[in-house]
Amino acid sequence: MGAIITARGLGCQSGSRFLLKNVNWEIEEKSRWIILGMNGSGKTTLLSMLSGYQDYTHGNIFYRGEDYRTQNILEIRKKMGFISNSYFDRIYQNESVMDLTLAGLSGTLGLEDGYISSSHVRKLKRLLERVGLQDRLDASYSWLSKGERQNILILRALLAQPEVMVLDEPMTGLDVVMKHKMKRFVKGIADEGQHTILYVTHHFEEISPELFDNCMLMRNGQIYQSGKVEDVINSEVISSFLQKPVEIGLMKDGYYHLSFR
Repeated sequence: MGAIITARGLGCQSGSRFLLKNVNWEIEEKSRWIILGMNGSGKTTLLSMLSGYQDYTHGNIFYRGEDYRTQNILEIRKKMGFISNSYFDRIYQNESVMDLTLAGLSGTLGLEDGYISSSHVRKLKRLLERVGLQDRLDASYSWLSKGERQNILILRALLAQPEVMVLDEPMTGLDVVMKHKMKRFVKGIADEGQHTILYVTHHFEEISPELFDNCMLMRNGQIYQSGKVEDVINSEVISSFLQKPVEIGLMKDGYYHLSFR
C-alpha cells in the first residue's frame, strides 16, 4: 500500500537537551504499531509531532509523500485521530465537551464560528448517547472523570473520520471496567482494518500479537529497535531493552505478560 507517514531525521531540541533525536520511521498504510518505552522516552513528543500538534526542530515528516511544512497543518490534524490525555489535559480546562469535540472537525483546539452545522451537533449527541454521556454535552472538561475524558477524546477523534488512530497510553488512570471497554474499542478498530494504528504504552498486558503487527522500542528520545511484533517482543530483546532479565509470554486472553527472573 505504501507509506502513509514517513519521519526522516526527526528531532526536537529544547535548549541543549534533545527530547527526540534522529528518528527515522516509515509507517505503512493500515499497519498497526505498538510504541513501547518508559516514561520520558519521547513517546508522546513523537506522536504529538506526527499528529500535527507539536513542532519539531530537526528533520522532516511526510504524509503520503508531502512534507508537513508545505501543507495546512489543520488538514493534517483532521487525518489523525489523536487521543492523548497527557497532551489535552494541559490544553483543556473549562472548555465544554461540545466545543472541544467539535473543534476536532476543523483540526483546531477551539471551536471556530461558522464551521459547525446543526448536523454535526446532532451526530455528536448520538455518539454521546452511545457511550452514556448524553448529559455531559455542556460540561467542562475539567469536571469529567478520567474515563469520561478518554471517551470524549475518542469521540473528538472519530468525528473527523481520521485515517490514522493515534492512542497515547489510553489506559492510564482507568478503572478495571474502563480498561476492559478500551481493550474492546482497540480490538474493534483493529478488526475493522480501516485505520493505521499507532498505540503508545509501557504495559505489556495491553499488547496482543493478534491486534498489532509492528513494534518500536524507544529509549532516551531515540529508536532502540523496531520490526515485527514477534521479533521485538521476546525475552531476549526486552531483557536487553530493560537492562534486566525478563521472561515474555502470552496469557490465555492472547495478551503478553512480562515477569522478572
